[in-house]
Amino acid sequence: MIRRIGLQCQKSSPVWRRKYKVGHLHEHSFASVTTSKPSHLPLPTKEPLSAKPPESTKADAPYHFYQNKVLEPYLKQTIHANTLRQYIVFGRHMTSDRLVTSANWVRDELLVRLAHRIRDFQQLPFIVGTNPNIEWSYRLYWGAFEALRKTPTIKTTQDNDAFCMLLVNLFEDGQQVLPRMALGISESASHFKPHDNVLDRFLNRMLQARISRRLLADQHLALTKACSSNGGGSSVNSNSSNKSRNQVGIFNTECSARAILDQVLALVTRQYQHPSSLPPVQVQIPENDIIFAYIPDQLQHILYELLHNATKYTLLHHHGTTTTSLPPIRVTISANKTDVFFRVSDQAGGIVMPKYERLWSYQERANCGDFTDFEHVPLMPVTMADRFRQQQTTANGPHHVSLGIGLLMSRVFAEYWGGELQVITMDGYGTDAYVRIPRTGLLTENIGIDTTQHRAQRRKSIDPTPTKQQQHHHHHHLVKHSEPAHNQKGWILSSIITS
Repeated sequence: MIRRIGLQCQKSSPVWRRKYKVGHLHEHSFASVTTSKPSHLPLPTKEPLSAKPPESTKADAPYHFYQNKVLEPYLKQTIHANTLRQYIVFGRHMTSDRLVTSANWVRDELLVRLAHRIRDFQQLPFIVGTNPNIEWSYRLYWGAFEALRKTPTIKTTQDNDAFCMLLVNLFEDGQQVLPRMALGISESASHFKPHDNVLDRFLNRMLQARISRRLLADQHLALTKACSSNGGGSSVNSNSSNKSRNQVGIFNTECSARAILDQVLALVTRQYQHPSSLPPVQVQIPENDIIFAYIPDQLQHILYELLHNATKYTLLHHHGTTTTSLPPIRVTISANKTDVFFRVSDQAGGIVMPKYERLWSYQERANCGDFTDFEHVPLMPVTMADRFRQQQTTANGPHHVSLGIGLLMSRVFAEYWGGELQVITMDGYGTDAYVRIPRTGLLTENIGIDTTQHRAQRRKSIDPTPTKQQQHHHHHHLVKHSEPAHNQKGWILSSIITS
């Protein structure tokens, strides 16, 4: 915080119109200033609907330090990661009363998660925290935090409706954050040595947390909609259609690997004016298909990125080749009892070694200018439908804006429920991408908390033997947190419904 308060001494000094010449930047290191070109101009900013930052959160505000007194109680609370199965079981038995309980839990959990991410901003090195794009994102986080903090306890379905409207507005505001942070990372990356990974760790946590908050909000909004359409209850019954029985909020208990792949192939094809000129796609999948529980939109993001890249670079590498001579893109899908596997193989020339070595580093890729196209994209779409609409309306056309973050986001999505994404390349020939998706639903979500804590939670979720505390709560449908100091107002979803 001392570093950020130091901005008061530089209020009239345009720090980010100069370039800091740094050997190796640490939190308390000093740097000499050398004249350089101005940083990227700020993106056009849409006035936030609900995430309006208080004036005291400005980096150079005289009372900024005291604003953190508001934050401290939430930083002492624990972020609660849950399993996919817990979300599904809880959502299947929704009533108006449980919906109100869910709303309060979502509100309190969002507050705690936002508080931890605000602290991440505050712990950035001074030169990064003062970047205009990073500071703008930081203040928007504060605005969202304050909007939720001032929301009173939800007691009725009418209160829940107002809370849902707030969530919609907050996440519409949040679409501006990722482009600004990506530009801020691009402008700050040159101040670090290669493989320093300070910015990599920061942005990776931010992306994981972004997905987790969006999941909480989208699931609650979907459950509210289902509960309203069923007259106050959305419990599964024998008269429900197969589709409604399988859909629990944003989760689908019977995702079809084949159906999702077909949807993604259709989306990729729609990006091109002449689909007949695209390389053929050969699919190998068991005849009886593969069924598993997942969030379809997350898997679509992953597969779309892999197939879009394979198609794009096959066309580029074999430019001038007739359509009948284009090598095929091969998609293989298989599964065992615990995981579903996808492999996408192309013959698009592979990835050159220098680029392959920095493939998963935001920091090193930012130094190479990979994220500069974010200047043309003020809003980052969330769903596949939003992404497609944005591509269709982009002034430069759907193929001319490459954000460069799609593969990185795909890996975050894959790892969110304990899966993984790996890319193996043969420079000069082609690339294979492997995706593993867990199908048991017993792994906790990867929400950007401490990795050792996360591993312990994963072991706990996998271990079928209940602890004494679990045995004590086993017969309770709803229990408050056993440590009030950690979560004074909220409820723990994993305590509401056991897995």
